[in-house]
Amino acid sequence: MSDIIDLDSLWKVLVTAVVAGAGLAAVFSLALVGLAGGHVPGRIGAGFCFLLVACGIVLGLYVMLAA
Repeated sequence: MSDIIDLDSLWKVLVTAVVAGAGLAAVFSLALVGLAGGHVPGRIGAGFCFLLVACGIVLGLYVMLAA
């Protein structure tokens, strides 16, 4: 079966998808918590988290459309 399916590449894709999917969702939730607090440091952290999420989305689109 490993002649047909490259298990090493499949493992890398699976780990990357899980980390990126769960990671972006966790960072987005941290941004929402930071906004809900109402304090200036929380809002600055929320802005940074939103920036990370936006960069992740742009990177994902770039990788998909470059192929």
